[in-house]
Amino acid sequence: MLTFTGHAGFQYETENTIILMDPWMSRYGAFDQAWYQFPPNHKLGDEIRDLINITEKDVYIYISHEHKDHFDIPYLETLDQSEINYITPKFRRDHVVKKLTELKPKEVYALEDSSKFTVADLDIYLFVDDNELNRDSGIGIVDNKSDSTILNLNDCKIYDRIPELINLIGKVDIFACQFSGAVFHPVAYDYPEKKYAEISKSKVEGKFGSVKKVIEEIHPRVYIPSAGPPVFLDESLFHINFQESNIFPSPLIFRDYLHQNLSEVEVCVPVPGTNLIMNEEGIDITHPVSNPEELFDLNTLESYQSSVKAILKERKDSTESYDPELIFELLLKELKSKLLDFKITHDMEVVLKFSINEIADKAIYIDFNDLNIFSDSVENSMGPNNIYEISASAGDIGRLLDGYQNWDDFMLSFRHKLHRTPDVYQVAINGFLVMEKEDINAFCSNLMKLENQKERITVEVGGVDYSIDKFCPHQGTDLSAASVEDGRYLVCPKHRWMFDMEDGGKAIEADATINAVDLDGDGS
Repeated sequence: MLTFTGHAGFQYETENTIILMDPWMSRYGAFDQAWYQFPPNHKLGDEIRDLINITEKDVYIYISHEHKDHFDIPYLETLDQSEINYITPKFRRDHVVKKLTELKPKEVYALEDSSKFTVADLDIYLFVDDNELNRDSGIGIVDNKSDSTILNLNDCKIYDRIPELINLIGKVDIFACQFSGAVFHPVAYDYPEKKYAEISKSKVEGKFGSVKKVIEEIHPRVYIPSAGPPVFLDESLFHINFQESNIFPSPLIFRDYLHQNLSEVEVCVPVPGTNLIMNEEGIDITHPVSNPEELFDLNTLESYQSSVKAILKERKDSTESYDPELIFELLLKELKSKLLDFKITHDMEVVLKFSINEIADKAIYIDFNDLNIFSDSVENSMGPNNIYEISASAGDIGRLLDGYQNWDDFMLSFRHKLHRTPDVYQVAINGFLVMEKEDINAFCSNLMKLENQKERITVEVGGVDYSIDKFCPHQGTDLSAASVEDGRYLVCPKHRWMFDMEDGGKAIEADATINAVDLDGDGS
């Protein structure tokens, strides 16, 4: 039986084994209390803890990656570790394995990509994506006794590898993956309302289309929209829940979209406690309440917010204890240490400007071409062109520097404001901001490796053959599986980066290219 435990979490139980997947159950939310589970699942978390205490079955917990809405250390710490075996990918950065080992469980298994791990009648496969800027995994569970298969990709966008996955695990009965946004663009960017809405709408439509295509390729018996969206209960973020247009659509909206555009696949929108039981006749689905759609009512959020009021207040009180001038100096020191290993061989014309909200007369500037960092007046002589600006409160930066969150957590908390001129994505800048200082060197090496790959492929777009770089400059996805839109744009299957083939393969809204060459000679 497969039970949905909330967000990206599932519990698969057989006669001898319990497998928990990404249990995000604690009342502390994620990303320094910025994100919260929706619908709430805290009571179910208590029930699972009790089950682990009394069961005689072998208990395994799969952690897909280190994002806190999947790797909920506060909840894991409440469990009886003597009963638990952890399964997680073997990433280059071994942060998850280290943290799990510190819990002193029965065992921690770090698995290689696509390797088989057998537990009783179950064959378990982890599908790993490890490219420094993104570190994630999905899980396939093949139940040999019931002859059924589950594929849970959560946030892991390895859509270019679907044929490989199906070849390994066979026909999929239940498929789950993310369908909503989960990044800080455009949420934390300083856009006019109209442009914010346009970007959000485009991202949602693109995401819906990508996931629909994957569902069509896998063709499961049941698809489960999962891994989001969260809700935002901090008073500074609460308004996001009620925006008319953003990147966090309800799973009910996606279900309706699939009903209109996809046939022959059942869509189950679960709530915490929904059970799916596979049998010869089909898959029986039962919900813990008579009307599960009511649990997605945003009018319930004020009471939800009140239920964690004390936790949010404690955090807010903490942010007010930081001295802005001291935090400015500590931030300057931290950014200097990150810059030491930031070695990029290509020119970077953009300058990063980092400011603290409470300090009006100065900011930190980083000139990446000269690898120079300094503090200066807010209106310095570098000019307004090619600048990437980020600002946040001293309290939020203070909690980052004090270890309540890491850089990736901080960026995903949305407690900052970003502005870029021109408004194009910069892979290197994004990596510099989200990486820990000990990971900067590996990130730069991986980025240079991507840029120096010379392998080329031929694609047809709009009736014209083009020679292009085989790998996407964003995160190295094989563009052999790319799609075509509007007769001129090649679209990466992973994050939907679009490349204009009539403009030499330049990326849309990103400073990158796939160096497209028209093999027909005249573009006709």
